[in-house]
Amino acid sequence: MLTSFSAKNWNYESAAHLLNRAGFGGTPNEIAVFQAKGLDAAVDSLLQPPNDSPPAAGEPWTIPKDFLARRQEIDALKSQPVQLREKKKEMRREEGEEFRELRAWWLDRMLTTHAPLREKMTLFWHGHFATSAQKVKVAYAMWLQNESFRHQSLGNFTTLLKAVSRDPAMMIYLDLFQSKQEHPNENWAREVMELFTLGIGHYTEQDVRESARAFTGYRIDFVQHKFRFAPFQHGSGEKKFLGHTGNFNGDDILDLIVQQPACPRFLGRKLWRYFVEDEPADVAVENMAALLRKHDFEMRPVLREIFSSREFYSEGARRTQIKSPVQFLVQSCKLLETDLPAANVTDGAMRVMGQLLLAPPNVKGWDGGKSWVSTGTLLFRYNFSNYLISGTSQVPNAPPKLQRPAIDVAKLVPNELRKDPAQLVQTLSQRLFQAKPAPKQTDTFVAYLKSGGSEPDDEKIRRLMHLMMSTPQYQLT
Repeated sequence: MLTSFSAKNWNYESAAHLLNRAGFGGTPNEIAVFQAKGLDAAVDSLLQPPNDSPPAAGEPWTIPKDFLARRQEIDALKSQPVQLREKKKEMRREEGEEFRELRAWWLDRMLTTHAPLREKMTLFWHGHFATSAQKVKVAYAMWLQNESFRHQSLGNFTTLLKAVSRDPAMMIYLDLFQSKQEHPNENWAREVMELFTLGIGHYTEQDVRESARAFTGYRIDFVQHKFRFAPFQHGSGEKKFLGHTGNFNGDDILDLIVQQPACPRFLGRKLWRYFVEDEPADVAVENMAALLRKHDFEMRPVLREIFSSREFYSEGARRTQIKSPVQFLVQSCKLLETDLPAANVTDGAMRVMGQLLLAPPNVKGWDGGKSWVSTGTLLFRYNFSNYLISGTSQVPNAPPKLQRPAIDVAKLVPNELRKDPAQLVQTLSQRLFQAKPAPKQTDTFVAYLKSGGSEPDDEKIRRLMHLMMSTPQYQLT
């Protein structure tokens, strides 16, 4: 099992590490307040957060649209090709805008939340139960799924798994709502085992076919976008699944899956990769599997043991994970104490960096780890850091709407530190790295501030911050 982390070793750096991994980082003041709680109380505050802001209300993507009525609108124009084309363009434009605003809302929630672990786990479940707006095309359905992940983010995995099997967005994405008794659709039946619970090699093709029969009759009320069950389309009767025989329904199938030894190993590996290290050792996977079994797949006690473990705070785990594009974007704005850019800018940035929310590349989700960076994405990160700092776009001939105010240096650096370059660098290093850079790197930063002979002005400090955020160290968390 995991080894307890000694409370006497709890300090500023360990508090920062926990906020980075279990949330989206913190400013120096936030980290200091978090550190002052002590280890147990700090972990408690993440697992039992105060009431956060309520779900969005009144936004277009929170209002269900009558899917069938929209389809009838399209059908009525089939004999009028020009009007039909314009209507489809209008609907696509409307859908695109709703998804853009939904993503912006979620990013802002990550940035401003008082429940960072809840949002970090919502992001985890979004990547685990990957569902894409590109196929779902209904912002309301994707928002409902997002709210379901949030509501159940720290709860029981089996309960969440069953909720996902009835989630309209997932049912559309994996064609489950089309599965009929005479023609069971195998997409959900296969992916729920291959990608969500067991992994390849722990089930047979016969298991896929029998599981698909159990989920027939799952339907969607397209007016309210809610699950409904059609009993006459359900394939009742005996099924042989994972060595068991019975008249199983969908929930029975999921209960049997979770009981398989491979399930806690599969989920435990993903949780360890997400929170601790990219390449879990076998012993770490077995420890996580044991924790999940011990706590009956309840996330809160499992996460408590991770965040209270010596392994989580080890030197081999700290500052070793490449920030995901979403982590990079949200944490950068938090550290710079600046607002997120406009929705069209954040959409473009996530797309270029390889993690556009609500649009994973496939049902497997994002690979993460080293896949987050390449020559092109690193250069974009460096340029985007400059954009956040200076407000100036690196896009040639960028339109004025992309410009934004430069950050307020006075909020981040006390004015008196301009006379002490070494202390100024230390202050910014604590903010941006939550640790001291290597001596050679520190010397480079100090020498840059001293160049020119005069006290550094705001612009020079902004350039120094851009230099610091363009280091390999800043890409890690």
